Amino acid sequence: MRDNGRGIPLDERERIFRPFHTTKHAGTGLGLAIVRQIVQRHGGTVGVTDGSAGGARFVVRLPLPGTPHAQGSET
Repeated sequence: MRDNGRGIPLDERERIFRPFHTTKHAGTGLGLAIVRQIVQRHGGTVGVTDGSAGGARFVVRLPLPGTPHAQGSET
């Protein structure tokens, strides 16, 4: 998924996945933490980079059925 908003500063990119961390006035800060937990429990990774047209690009990687769970750093 990607958007064309202001993007996510480098120093925030890991924090946005922590429970209760939010940069918004309203919200619980749980959405991305829940997404990461679900993806990791399925052997995958989730990360964020700059979008090609500005904003942010979220990448979810999941292993194919029958392959070992994904390991390594998040993108």
